[in-house]
Amino acid sequence: MKAIQIFNQTTAFSPEDKRHLVILLSLLRCPYHSIHLKKFSFLLEKLKWTRCRKLIAGQEGVEKTSNPSDDADILGIYDPSTDCKVLKKRFPHPALTKEEQQMPIAFSLTVYKGARLLERILQAIYMPNNVYCIHIDSKSRRVFRSAVEAMVRCLPNVFISKESADVVWGHFSVVQAQLNCMTELLESSVDWKYYISLIGQDFPLYDNSQLVAALRKLNNTNSIESFPMPEHNQGRTKTSHKLTGNEMLDTGVPKSPPPNSIQIYKGSTHVVAIKEFVHFVVKSQIGKSFSEFLKDTYVPDETVYASLQQYPNVPGGIHGKQPEYIPRALHWSDGYSECHGQWVRTLCWIAIEDLRWALGAIMRYRLFVHKIPFDYDDDLLECILVARQGRKYGSILWREA
Repeated sequence: MKAIQIFNQTTAFSPEDKRHLVILLSLLRCPYHSIHLKKFSFLLEKLKWTRCRKLIAGQEGVEKTSNPSDDADILGIYDPSTDCKVLKKRFPHPALTKEEQQMPIAFSLTVYKGARLLERILQAIYMPNNVYCIHIDSKSRRVFRSAVEAMVRCLPNVFISKESADVVWGHFSVVQAQLNCMTELLESSVDWKYYISLIGQDFPLYDNSQLVAALRKLNNTNSIESFPMPEHNQGRTKTSHKLTGNEMLDTGVPKSPPPNSIQIYKGSTHVVAIKEFVHFVVKSQIGKSFSEFLKDTYVPDETVYASLQQYPNVPGGIHGKQPEYIPRALHWSDGYSECHGQWVRTLCWIAIEDLRWALGAIMRYRLFVHKIPFDYDDDLLECILVARQGRKYGSILWREA
């Protein structure tokens, strides 16, 4: 009976796929009601992946999601009168492995809109032994904040940051939002080992057990992009910048050198770091003085972690050339020409065909794919979830013919 319910509720198949499943079941001479649920689920996943491969290859068109839920719809799902036992079922998770128990993860999610997408991300990364901090932009609509508050009401290890920054791209407020969550995560009773920073458009390419496998391979070091500041970006930290409206303007006023002889490096805002590094950033005199120095610089989120990563004796830091960066699979237009979605500020907002590179050899060690569009089609996330089912860390799921 349960198998029938799964089949009837499944929307990831085309009518042709469903016909194939009926034929397959007939060949097995096994009526719906007698199929072992585990075997039936395996068949479903196999058929889903067959269809996903066609979608990713561009051999079949993606079905546009009709009437996607808005923030108000998500708020309605998490009605405050609904019992928590019911709402928790929206965040299912497998049993913890021994390795997962030994390595709880702290996540920060910096968000400003898109409760529908945030719910899918949280469902994909939720485990009861981890801890999650969500920073909501102070400019966010009230209905979005209410939806997120309602969403996490029944999840004791998920909380919303007490302080909300007014986040503006290029301004220190981007860092401040992350620092707000870092500070509160350090105060958590969960004895987490690694920190992963996310935004509301990142989606995991591996399940939690394989995230842990990746973190164990880091051997108590950070994965932070860090390379010498390019010549054309030198002005970011050498002159003072001022926020005017929603734009950072260069005042032309020279800045003093960074404190504590910190060398300036550039890198991504997306980091994977040990707990001791987070403590260093937030609590140490060196970390705090460097943050203060960066408050009138341009795009400081691409400077703060990259520079501290190479500071002498920093916890988890690595000096010189960095190992392969693992936090994100993404395409910038100046490094890659392939984007089947849309270029936004030279960054690819992906479509399902972009999973060719996200699941391919070059990005095989990346943990999350960036960026998922807010108006995503359900097929995109469903195919990522199918792809990561049983995926081992570092495996290649897409090979070009």
